[in-house]
Amino acid sequence: MHEAITQLAELYPNCFRQPGQPLKIGIHNDIIARHPELQPGPIASALKTYTRSVGYLETLKVGAPRIDLEGNPVGTVTAADEEDAKRKIAKAARRGAVKAIEDRKGKSATVADLPSSPVAATPQPIAPAGPPRLGLAGLKAAAQARRARLIAAK
Repeated sequence: MHEAITQLAELYPNCFRQPGQPLKIGIHNDIIARHPELQPGPIASALKTYTRSVGYLETLKVGAPRIDLEGNPVGTVTAADEEDAKRKIAKAARRGAVKAIEDRKGKSATVADLPSSPVAATPQPIAPAGPPRLGLAGLKAAAQARRARLIAAK
């Protein structure tokens, strides 16, 4: 995948440079139109990898210019874009924390590796955002309660 991004960087150095800038929405269509010899699948995959990286997501700030293949500004990052990027960065951080916990659990522990406090050895669960989701029994109970309220209101 990195070779496709490297190829795009060679073709368009003003667009795909480090540390990078927000790209024009739909830039993959511009690349495909200019290079019909390139397969659309690998281009789309390379752009997904590039635009889903935390480094790229951190460039998405309200008002930042989006650039085209030549590096010219063609739009700006919206507040919704920035919020979406923040959500994706937080999700990546949570995944990283879960992976670190799983790696620690999978590692064979020696006496030297064990923490001195049993509380520290217990990984803390990541709290879900918002109220907990209902299971099947909870959904049935909510439906029955709603039905009872509707009947009582008649």
